[in-house]
Amino acid sequence: MTLPAARLSPEAFDRARAFLLERGRPLEAARFRHAFEDGGAGDVLDALRAYQNPDGGFGRALEPDHRAPGSSTLATSQALRVLHDLDVPATEPLLTGAVAWLRSHLQVEEEASVWPFLPPEAEAHPHAPWWNQTEPGELARTFGGFRVNPRAEIVALLWHWPDLLPEGLLSLLIVETRDAVLEGLDPGDVNGHHVAAVFAQTPEVPALHREPVLDYLDDVLPTRVSRTPQDFAAYGINPLAMAPTPASPLARPLEEPLAAALTHLLTSQSGDGSWAPNWSWGGQFPEVWPQAEREWRSVRTLEALLTLRAWGRLEGV
Repeated sequence: MTLPAARLSPEAFDRARAFLLERGRPLEAARFRHAFEDGGAGDVLDALRAYQNPDGGFGRALEPDHRAPGSSTLATSQALRVLHDLDVPATEPLLTGAVAWLRSHLQVEEEASVWPFLPPEAEAHPHAPWWNQTEPGELARTFGGFRVNPRAEIVALLWHWPDLLPEGLLSLLIVETRDAVLEGLDPGDVNGHHVAAVFAQTPEVPALHREPVLDYLDDVLPTRVSRTPQDFAAYGINPLAMAPTPASPLARPLEEPLAAALTHLLTSQSGDGSWAPNWSWGGQFPEVWPQAEREWRSVRTLEALLTLRAWGRLEGV
């Protein structure tokens, strides 16, 4: 694939490093050191442990857009992503606690077994407007009954440790998830496309289930992903989220928008070295959003550096 040769300069990298180590959350700082400076995986686990609750699940604003301290699928799925990236063994206590919590909070219904993103009591804590639960069932309506998001990513990641769930349960979940994606995603469902892409490109997922989803995304994504600077400045389906590395199966059909996305990523670094979120809470909980925004800068800066490295866009690193 031929892409523009522009790279992040060493000076710009140093600004991003300084931001993460001096102003970022301990979790992203530890993950940066692990990824770029041979830092220990144990330091990442120690930082992640601060977000785990005694029930095994995760909360405590691990996902900065919701500030509830109690455990939730929203935060626990984020922890699962970190643990998968670290390739922790199945015996890791942070993992076994998270999986036990997920198992106990799986809601088995007639049509599907799903994980609701948040418990009803989470509404009492500051959060972004898309996490509102002011009416019964509001969150389920917002996220399509949770049949794709968050289930697709959770199921895909759990295939890395298949023995942690009862026999047959993971197979049932993967069939239900595959079929839910193939029913079709709303073109504006940003995160639904993201978790479906994780499902389709996680090697541990059996090809029988992964490949139909990959074929579906290969067909629909070229007309749905962001392509222009204006698109990237707004909240949309970023092709770099669909194809985070050149080896991603979805990279081939997205060659042109990926080039544009990399250019935008290189040019959108803030003066303090960070990358800012391209969304806000729209005036909801205005006293809390600045803290969430700072935490998102930590998350987004680490994500930007990892993405640029994956695409060979870090000069001298």
